[in-house]
Amino acid sequence: MRQKGINIVLIGMPGSGKSSVGKILAERLGMDFCDVDEFIEKNAGKSIKDIFDEKGESHFRALERTAVEKLSQKTNMVISTGGGVVLCSQNMVNLKRKGVVFFINRPIEDIVKDIDISTRPLLANDIDRIYQLFRERSSLYKKHSDFEILNLKGIEDTTKQIINVLEDRDLL
Repeated sequence: MRQKGINIVLIGMPGSGKSSVGKILAERLGMDFCDVDEFIEKNAGKSIKDIFDEKGESHFRALERTAVEKLSQKTNMVISTGGGVVLCSQNMVNLKRKGVVFFINRPIEDIVKDIDISTRPLLANDIDRIYQLFRERSSLYKKHSDFEILNLKGIEDTTKQIINVLEDRDLL
């Protein structure tokens, strides 16, 4: 399939399936794939956890804004964002300029069952924190998305749902 010069942007909670779905989606659609957090790590030369530990969340968010601005200028790309990308409205303005935004909504109970909190700086080995993040962010995910996709049956089903939406809206 050939995409029409736009990006497909995936937003949602940590552990919702954005990166896994994004990789499969990009492969199926013949598009490039970029995980914003991996992009930041590559450019910073250190892990997200180390960035948080050494310079704090505000420094990370500044790096995230720069990364989003740069990636948003590209086309024909599937962009998997970090869970907090919606906290900066300018990020969403940039991502929507050339992108169709999908909120991958996975039940928080499912995320809690299998997320590795040790690799997630904002969870800081406190699983209750994910519920707080969900309460803080869920309305922002809904507000900034063009489409909401429920990840109830796994990565493959979620990927198919996104492709169906893109086909139904003649975006492929």
